[in-house]
Parts: sequence; structure tokens; C-alpha cells
Amino acid sequence: MPIAATSLATTPMPAVAPLRRRRAICDSASTYRDSRRRPLRDQCGPCEAPLTLLLNDSPMATLLATPESLESLALGHAYTAGWISRADQVTEVRLARLRHGLAVHLSVASRLEAQALELRRAGPSLSSCGACGLAEEGQLLAGLRRLPARSPLPAAALRRGLEALGAHSAPGLHLALGLDARGRPLAVGRDIGRHNALDRVIGEGLRRSADPGQRFAALLVSSRCSLELVHKAVRAGVATLATLALPSDMAVEVARACDLNLICCHRGRDLELLSGQAPDNEEDLL
Repeated sequence: MPIAATSLATTPMPAVAPLRRRRAICDSASTYRDSRRRPLRDQCGPCEAPLTLLLNDSPMATLLATPESLESLALGHAYTAGWISRADQVTEVRLARLRHGLAVHLSVASRLEAQALELRRAGPSLSSCGACGLAEEGQLLAGLRRLPARSPLPAAALRRGLEALGAHSAPGLHLALGLDARGRPLAVGRDIGRHNALDRVIGEGLRRSADPGQRFAALLVSSRCSLELVHKAVRAGVATLATLALPSDMAVEVARACDLNLICCHRGRDLELLSGQAPDNEEDLL
């Protein structure tokens, strides 16, 4: 858009802030607030702890996660990792304290335990990347499939989901929502790690329904989109995944191969459909 030419003589100058106010702004921006001696109990940041997931008594993975709603997180991770295919395959969930963190024991049939051991990670999964510790590259793409063709969530419904995302947000934590067809949240997941937050929503879907793909019309995550998030959405069979920030090239490539409706919300400013089906409403697609 061209910028109109203006005359310096006639253009009004911006108002100048009072010297005292400008100095206060400069001072606050150029100095540190010293909190080095503040007790940890007085910190307002998010909680994080090592969480070890076990099938029966076999350690499967250690996550750095927010230590709450652990049953949903454990079920969701077991499902998206391919250890189980249904929630009723887990007959009991037990929590135990470890020296520095927590352990979640999922009781399953011995044959499922043996099959899952072949998928076990070589190391811990950090909160920044849900794919950390995989032994082989092929495990990144294991279990992917082409989803049935379904239209993405209508743009107006996704806008409602974005409003809910702001309402449920918490400082320092990633947020994931499972949305219905009208954009209303059916499940909320908060965690220090974006992939853990998504696992919480999928796990909550498993607890409420046999098929998360039927319960949720879309998943909405308050982060960028990595391949791991696409993988989890496809494994859960949810047709639409929306994220606030731009996805990686590999995430888009795999989403297109799997026919997943992948949407970048650009921090809520505009909605960009990167893969999947055309919307039912033609006005939703420019």
C-alpha cells in the first residue's frame, strides 16, 4: 500500500513524554529487579518434575511435565506413542513417588507390554520436544495414516476456540484444547511442554469416549507446531489441528500426506489453512 507524501512543515510532531516519565521508562528497561534471594516457594512460575511412565513394572519413558492430572497425561501419551490402542486396555493406574519425581504405573496385558517395549525410547523426553530419545528415525513416522476426508472447523468456530484459549491460559504453561464443532472446549490440557498438554487432552478424550477422533472436532494448541504434534493428532484421528505459531516444514509435509487439516492461527491475527480439505463454507477460504 503506497504511503502518502507529506510536508515536514505541516506534519504535527508527536507529543514528547515528560522528562521524569521517560527517565522512569528508561531506568526500568535498563536495570534488573534482583530476585536472586527470593525463596523458591514464593516463585510464581510453573511447576515441572520428572515423570516416569511404566507399563506394569517396565519403565517406558521419562517426561519433564507439570505434575497434575497425571492419569490423563499417561493415558494420552501411551495412546499416541502406540503402546495401547484403547483406554480399556489399561486396567489400573497407580502413582508412586520417586526421589525427584513421580512414577505412573499403567497395568496392561503382558503381550501389550512386550509389544510396547519394542517402541521404548532410548532416553528421556524433554518438555521442549516430544520426540527426544527415540532410538530410530523410523519411529518418528510410525503409526501415521491417511485420515478420512473431513472439512476443517468453520472459521467462526475456531475464533471461539481462540477466545477460550485466552480465557484458560496460565503464565508459563502451554495450553491445549479439545474443541467441539462449534469451537467450545470439551477438554483442557496445561503443561510445561506443548506435547504433554496435547497428550492430556487426548487422554481426557480417551477417558470420556472410546475414540478421541469422534469426540473432538479439532485440537487447538498455544504454540508452534512440530512434527510431534501432527503425529499425535493423526494417531488420535482428530481431523483438525490448529496452532498459534507457524508449523515446521516437516509438520506441514506430513500433515498433507495424512490429509490432516492443519491451521496456523498466526497468534490469532488471521487463520491460514496449510493442508487438508476445503471448508464447507466457501467464504472461509480466500
